[in-house]
Amino acid sequence: MEIERKIRLCSLTEVKNFIVVAGKYRCDVKVKASDKIVDGKSMMGIVSLMLSQPLTIIAQGEDADAFAGHLDQVMSRTQQ
Repeated sequence: MEIERKIRLCSLTEVKNFIVVAGKYRCDVKVKASDKIVDGKSMMGIVSLMLSQPLTIIAQGEDADAFAGHLDQVMSRTQQ
């Protein structure tokens, strides 16, 4: 299963929280900005992207759906 979400990570705290959530799941998580794709479980990879623009999160694997649900919950709390 493959899941895609568009999100914004505007601070290092949001990046850290994203990585904590991604690390709880076995699925492969990639973060895409423009034409660059990095490992979604890597702080250095995500910080290397331009965080001022929307990011596309791509999750593939058996628990990708559960990861996406958890991500949706976390992102809705940080957007409030």
